Amino acid sequence: MRVTKEDLDLLSEEEFLQAEKTVDKLIAVWEIRNLRGRAAIFHDDQHIGQPRKELKAMGHPAFDTEGETAFRMKPVVDSLEGNMLIHPLTTPVIEVNDGCTAARGVWWSLGIEGLSKFRETPMAILSLGMVPGTHVKMDGEWRILAGNWQRTTKNEYHAGWIDDMQVTNTRPPLTKEQDRNFLGRYAYQKDEVRRPVPQPPQKDTWQEYPDPTDPSWQFCLLEE
Repeated sequence: MRVTKEDLDLLSEEEFLQAEKTVDKLIAVWEIRNLRGRAAIFHDDQHIGQPRKELKAMGHPAFDTEGETAFRMKPVVDSLEGNMLIHPLTTPVIEVNDGCTAARGVWWSLGIEGLSKFRETPMAILSLGMVPGTHVKMDGEWRILAGNWQRTTKNEYHAGWIDDMQVTNTRPPLTKEQDRNFLGRYAYQKDEVRRPVPQPPQKDTWQEYPDPTDPSWQFCLLEE
């Protein structure tokens, strides 16, 4: 629908401010989707070592800048040869606060990986998971404040997720218990009833959970 200047002139001040807020939120959603898309692309090993724009909320009081820096310096494989991480993001559900200073979102992601941990022949991996996240605006740009990939399945291509579940690749290797407390927190297990978490943010997420550092919004339906 085309909106003319005459249409805008007919709006009351309250209606105009509401329309302006709606436009600001739509622009924020677009920018956040691009932000997360860039983060997913640079997750690919072929970009490691190349200059890139900072996407995390480094310097924010609630962000673990020291821990993030240490993690980036830690090698997880002996060689990048044969490694590949491709995780397209789908089904975004994003809610922006009224001030357009913070936003929550959840994406599903179906990925394929070529995983070679210690120079052995790369393993073909199918990986399905969710990406919950909180985002803040810093110096006029959206940054990722919190939210890591949470694995639902990660299995060798031919084995299937019922009988095979790969743990998060770290050095030194994680135990299954450590992985369960990390990125495998919500991973599929055939002897459990899977909980529907992390959940997408609800429409009233910022009224119910105004603190950007509060992760409770991901579990709100389970609390009812």
